[in-house]
Amino acid sequence: MSSKELSKSKKTPKPTERELALDAMRQASEQELTGMIRRQLALPMNKRTHFLRLRLPNGGSCL
Repeated sequence: MSSKELSKSKKTPKPTERELALDAMRQASEQELTGMIRRQLALPMNKRTHFLRLRLPNGGSCL
């Protein structure tokens, strides 16, 4: 057999409708996660680190 005949005999099956839908859902989920991270990082520092201690003017901190 020649190399052309071998390549023709090893055809890959086309993805099913379900596989295409799952792939689309994964991509949408990834984009949503990226958007959530970008929105969080766009907030001012004191809003995105609200769980940390607040710094006081004289160098102290409080909860």
